[in-house]
Amino acid sequence: MKCCFTGHRYFPWSSDLESSEYQVLIERLDRAIDQVLTKGVIHFICGNAVGVDTWAAERVLQRKANNPEIFLEIALPFSDHNRHEPGCQNIQSKADLVHVVSTEKSRIAAFCERNIYMVDQSNILIAVYDKNRSHSGTEKTVAYARKQGLEIIEIQP
Repeated sequence: MKCCFTGHRYFPWSSDLESSEYQVLIERLDRAIDQVLTKGVIHFICGNAVGVDTWAAERVLQRKANNPEIFLEIALPFSDHNRHEPGCQNIQSKADLVHVVSTEKSRIAAFCERNIYMVDQSNILIAVYDKNRSHSGTEKTVAYARKQGLEIIEIQP
């Protein structure tokens, strides 16, 4: 079984990783990852954007240290996505697979194609997002996952 993640890049407290809001979100993310592991998920797909994608990938890599069966795939929307972000590059270097999903010229189209790929490859979606933010890529990914019949674990920050 496979699980992918979606979530916002930025939250009002994103720059303060010591904040209680961040700590609560990470605790919820940890519980969700542990929950899907008990369901037999060993393959995780992250989009490797700053924010939720990075936090989720870090959490998966922590579990992989104790369980080498866990497989982390990074799905990039285009080949040089976040090449200047050291945290994203570090995660890519530790991933089992880095997959460039799109050859679209439009960045927006490439992100959409990447999100569809992740959902189409997965059984479960862990979504970390604010339902009050409309028209976001995360909101569209959750809607597509619902349409495809995926189990969705929602984490509201």
